Amino acid sequence: MTARDPDRLIRSFLSEGETDLPDRAFDAVRRDIHRTRQRVVIGPWREPDMSSLAKLAAAAAAVAVIALIAVLALPRGNGGVGGTQSGPSATAVPTPSPSPQPLPQSGAVQPGRYWLNAVGDPTANPLPRIALTLPAGWTANGDLLLKNYAPDMNFGGLDASDVGAGPALVAWQMSGTFVDPCTDHTLVKPTPGPGIDALANALAHQPGTTAGPPTAVTVDGYSGKFVELTVTADITKCNSFSIWTSPDGNDRWVQGTNEMNRMYILDVEGRRFTFNARIPARTTAADRVELETIIDSFDIVP
Repeated sequence: MTARDPDRLIRSFLSEGETDLPDRAFDAVRRDIHRTRQRVVIGPWREPDMSSLAKLAAAAAAVAVIALIAVLALPRGNGGVGGTQSGPSATAVPTPSPSPQPLPQSGAVQPGRYWLNAVGDPTANPLPRIALTLPAGWTANGDLLLKNYAPDMNFGGLDASDVGAGPALVAWQMSGTFVDPCTDHTLVKPTPGPGIDALANALAHQPGTTAGPPTAVTVDGYSGKFVELTVTADITKCNSFSIWTSPDGNDRWVQGTNEMNRMYILDVEGRRFTFNARIPARTTAADRVELETIIDSFDIVP
């Protein structure tokens, strides 16, 4: 091969890459090579025989061929040589949450996602229910969920001394309060209507308790309020200390002085929906965080 054979020179450059070079590319490179033909010399270049202009032209021709090879090596798309590779891009598919399982009627609950049924109002059929995620250490007792369960205690594992007691959750439907939680379990009349504010105010103003103001809250996209109530009375002097009643005639009686209850009242598609979080005085900071995490996992199904 000599420098005067441009077609063979081009094919030599492309011997390990693209085999089909467009005619216009052959023509462009051939013109550059014809303009800068040089005599092949075996051995060292003889500087006196090559002018600076000729050396520059030869270098330019070599660069042009190399650049052409690089362009041809790029991925081909619908646009032809050098086009951007087209095609569908990968899309991340979110991992679906596990389907909720029914809670056991009693005993330890394995970590997972479960249904917590709402109870306490036989006139509402069906009641909304809650899908929630539980970590280890929780126990079911009917429709009540408890942390650090002790089977020899009353009220599903809690007693007046709160020994071993942790937080608890129940989706019981609240409807009113008593004249005195300790001494007079006559219902306050009139009972609060179906809205949120009247019930929240009634829960926040009870003898033998202190409570913060009703506080706006959103749970699983449903707005409402919660009342955080702490028992200040010595409940050992009471037959029972009851802080709310439900439409089915049951009531929530507390197990310890200084026990806190956070009562949630939500508007779920025009219906009042309530649930209660019990927070004993001995509840650790870690258990409080765990309780909040569980509530954050709620999916309320009307």
